[in-house]
Amino acid sequence: MKSQTTQRKPGRIGLPAARDTQASTRLELAAVLAALGVLALLALPALANQRERSARVLCVNNLRLAGQAFQQWGTEHGGRMPFRTLWCEGGTQVTGSGSCPVGTALPPWFGLNNNSWFQWSWISNELRTPKILACPSDAQRRPANNWGIGPDGGFRNFNYQNHAVSYLLGLDVFPEHPDALLAGDRNVRFNVFGQTCSSGISPCPGLTRGPVGSFGIGG
Repeated sequence: MKSQTTQRKPGRIGLPAARDTQASTRLELAAVLAALGVLALLALPALANQRERSARVLCVNNLRLAGQAFQQWGTEHGGRMPFRTLWCEGGTQVTGSGSCPVGTALPPWFGLNNNSWFQWSWISNELRTPKILACPSDAQRRPANNWGIGPDGGFRNFNYQNHAVSYLLGLDVFPEHPDALLAGDRNVRFNVFGQTCSSGISPCPGLTRGPVGSFGIGG
């Protein structure tokens, strides 16, 4: 009686079913995606903080450039600031110490010099671009594209002007007082005459948008 033996074909020993292989692959893919999702959630706060830090650094750099622009303007005007230089000598000061020749008419922009945007625009040649005056962290301000009066981003246009300025100006700045505040964030808070105030937030007499010769004006 002949015995019959069943021989297995080579290459098929121990192979799992195709259905099990597909299920295992899907589980591995889901695990990888879940891990990536967790990593993304952990990274989002760090990325947001980094973006905010970058914006603050850019704001500080804008103030540095603004200070350099005022310094450059002052080197051509006896070390004085525009708002401490008589208008007949190239500045924006209309009243105060000194006087212009008798009979000299007031400048056509008289009254505009009470605005922060006007004082900043006076050094437009030194600032190069008005984008410097808008801090990226200041959501209430939008940068102007040029120094013109056009509605398409003109700094002197009514829709921009102080709306494109994030920084206040200190009008009592003299060469003999190097510790005086020339410019700063418009949300910096001061204590003036016993009042807590902030340029652009809580106005104080003689501080926010005050006349030339007062403490300062804000955007």
